[in-house]
Amino acid sequence: MVLLLLNIAVQHYGPVFSGIAAGLICKSYFAWQMQNKIKDYQKDIEKSREKVFELEALNDTLKKRLQDMEGYFSKDRISMN
Repeated sequence: MVLLLLNIAVQHYGPVFSGIAAGLICKSYFAWQMQNKIKDYQKDIEKSREKVFELEALNDTLKKRLQDMEGYFSKDRISMN
């Protein structure tokens, strides 16, 4: 009698439990994938910020050099030569 009830329970509720288990596994897998994508995006953003900082420093250096060259090639200096 107990085996009969167990057999019926497994036939009716087995697919339900396996579906729930599959759903939980899929949900955790996709959450893990999303976390990895977010981490990759954060790394890309950090690299971009570093590159922007480097380019701003280079821009400042080039501005200073340009001002020096403009001073060097100013009209007053050219007219003296």
